[in-house]
This record gives sequence, structure tokens and C-alpha cells, in this order.
Amino acid sequence: MSTVTFWIFVPFGVSILLVLFNRFIRITRWIAAGVTLGLALAAAFVNFDELVLLGGRAYELSTSFSVLGRQLVLNSNDRFFLVLVYGLGAFWFLGAPAAGTHRLFAPLGLAIIAILVASLAVEPFLYAAPLVELAVLVSIPMLVAPGRPAGQGVLRYLIFMTLGMPFILLGGWALNAIEINPANDTLLLEAMLLLGLGLAFWLAILPFYTWLPLLSGESQPYNAAFLFSLLPTVVFFLMLNFLDAFAFLRNSPVFFQGLQLAGTIMVATAGIWAAFQRDLTRLFGYAVIQETGFALLAISLHSETGLALFAAGLVPRLIGFGLFALSLSVMQSRNVSLRFEDEGLAFWQVPIASLASLVAIFSISGLPLLAGFPVRQPLLEELGAGSIAVAIWALIGSAGMMYGGLRYLSALFRREPTTGQPGEGWYQIALLSAGVVMLFVAGVFPTPMISMMLNVLSGFANLF
Repeated sequence: MSTVTFWIFVPFGVSILLVLFNRFIRITRWIAAGVTLGLALAAAFVNFDELVLLGGRAYELSTSFSVLGRQLVLNSNDRFFLVLVYGLGAFWFLGAPAAGTHRLFAPLGLAIIAILVASLAVEPFLYAAPLVELAVLVSIPMLVAPGRPAGQGVLRYLIFMTLGMPFILLGGWALNAIEINPANDTLLLEAMLLLGLGLAFWLAILPFYTWLPLLSGESQPYNAAFLFSLLPTVVFFLMLNFLDAFAFLRNSPVFFQGLQLAGTIMVATAGIWAAFQRDLTRLFGYAVIQETGFALLAISLHSETGLALFAAGLVPRLIGFGLFALSLSVMQSRNVSLRFEDEGLAFWQVPIASLASLVAIFSISGLPLLAGFPVRQPLLEELGAGSIAVAIWALIGSAGMMYGGLRYLSALFRREPTTGQPGEGWYQIALLSAGVVMLFVAGVFPTPMISMMLNVLSGFANLF
């Protein structure tokens, strides 16, 4: 028995079966949620280095699997990452009934998770690039509802993500060549440039992020947010794998200076654009851009504190994106306009969803007492210790996002109160309320969350 079989091939096989029976939409959603939740719990409680008892018999879990001469490896250092990724999948699939996703969301979402886990498990790491591209191709039918044409945002997403693959492959080839000839400074610069361009395409770093606001407005918000939370998380871990494997890369100040510059521009521009948005879907897209920028800034600190802040920010980002996307999906399902000028009416039609989206915006902007603040405040302190200018621009970006939230708050109460019952269903109200409570609890009591998330960095021994 192999860990690769359980955490890659089994969910991928289940996803194929769910695709075949995708018309049974309620069943496929709950099966996908059950599989991901079970795999997350198994990764949390099963020790890969010990025998596993099943049916009264003991089995040894091997941590590698050979496919076409390449190795897929999932060892004990990957356990907490598996908990994070499959827990993320369970989080999104449990919310799918409330969001009203189409019938391909759960089957294809499960396949994407399995493929992205394989991209982190494959050795040599160069083969991660084709696997990420495969996950992108699988995601297209999930973003475009059956029977509808692909929009401009989907096409840009496909083009930019595909362009990232050859740069990652060439950058990986150059990194391997540097190991043979470490004194070649020209090759080192070429490797960093190629790898940086590939990551810029994959992470939607300026100027390659134009598809994000478009995609959030064209696709069902919940489907798009699933990718916005999963794909960048895996790409960030691939980046950390590169840094952990190559000493000359993690010791290069140029690489981290580039990350800091890109992160600063993303945070500032996203916040400024968010301050003037009049559509919630586009505001959501800029929130995603800003969160990616802050993650880049945390990694650019090139310190143990920076990595800890990056890991600690994963859960607030997940909850904030999930709550925001679910709120938008509930509004759309009730035929409520997402334009600011119509939000006064929306509040009296779907009050819980309207307020939940507002809380999500404020959490993403780093408002005190919400989940984003315990991560944002120390990150700004660390940035200020290194560069006052970077900290000021990051603060401007956060202020812009918060101003966008205040404009939305003003729009909510622009009309006179009307009578009537809330338009949300009981399951939607339960999930939205739970999301709001989780953001407050994580903001008031952040220590357990931060301590738990530090475990996902256990596989990067060379970065500490």
C-alpha cells in the first residue's frame, strides 16, 4: 500500500466516477465532500512511518510510487500539507449546495485537488509544470457552465497559465545546470528570470493579473474562488520547494527583492482599484490580488518570521474567500444585483449574505477583531523594520480595500427598510453565520490557528 495511492489515485479515480454520474448533483457533492474530509482526517491521524491496521491486519504504507520512470513521493513531511489541501476541498464542497454550483463543480474540483497534490509529489520537480497545466485544463469546464461560451476572463486565465509552464520548465532546467556549473553567474540570472516569469504567470503577478477581476465577474463566484484559494496555495508551496532545494536561489537577495517589489505593487494597486469599484465581483477579484501580494511580501522577508506569517495567513484567506464567494453566489441565486447602486435593495432581500460579504471584505483588509488582523499587523511591522516605503504602500493598499468595504457598507443602507422574510435558505444562513463566527474567533483568538498552521512548513528544513 502506498500513500500516493490513497491521496492521489483514489480521489482521482473517485472524481472520474463522479463525472460519469454528474447528473446526480446532490450525491456527487456529498461524496466529494466526504472523500476530501476523510482524506484530510486520515492524513492528520495516520503516521506514514508506522504500520496501519485495517480489518485486523497490519499494512505498511510506502511513501513512493513509480510511474513511467518518475517517482511520486508523499512522506511524513507532507502530512500537514495534505490536511490543508484536502481540508480546503471539504470546506468548498460542503458549501457547494448552498452556493448552487453546477453539476461539474464537485467531480472536477476533486480531480484538480488530486492533480495538484501530484504536482508537489512528483520527482524530478520539473514534471510539476505539466501537472499544473493539466489542472488548469481540467478547471475550464468547471469555470464555464455547461452550454455556455467561455468569456474573456476564462480565455485570459487559460493563456496566462499556459504561458507559465514553459518558463517554469526552462527555469528548472537552468537550475539543474547551475548545480553542475555553480560559478556561472549568467546562468544563475537566467534561471531566476525564467523562474520568476513562470511564477508571475501562475500567481497572476502584475502585469499578468488582468484576468482575475474579469473571471470573478464572468464565472460563478464560488467556482472561481475555489481556484483562487487552491491554485495559488499549491504554487506558493512549489516556490518554497524551489527555495528549499537550491541554496544559491534562497541565498540570492535579487530573487527576494523581486518578490518584495511585485508584492508591494500588487497590494497597492489592488487596494487603490478596489477603493473605486462599484461591483462586488470585481472587488472580490482585487481582494484576491491583494492577498497574493501580501503572501509574496511575507515570503520576501527571507526569515523564519516571514514564513510563519505566510503560513498563518492561509486559513484567514481561505475563510475570507469562502465567505465572500458564498455570499455572492447566494445573491446571484436570488437574482440580486451585485452593483453598489442596487445594494440597498439587496440588503432587505438577502440580509445575511450582504452582511457576511461585508465582514469578509473587512477581514481581508485587516480590520481589528477579524481573522486578517493578527497576520496583517505583524507583517506590516516586519516590513516597516526593513523598508518604511514598502510598509507605507502596503498600508495604503489595505486602506484602499477597507475604503471599498466602507463604500459597500454605505450602499447597503441607502434605501428605506422593507418588510419580508430573508431570502436565504436555512443551510445558506447556517454556513454564512458559521463563516462570520469563524472570522471573529480567529481574529480574537489567533494563537491556536497560527500554531497549527506552522506545521505545514515542516517539510522545508533548509528554509529555517
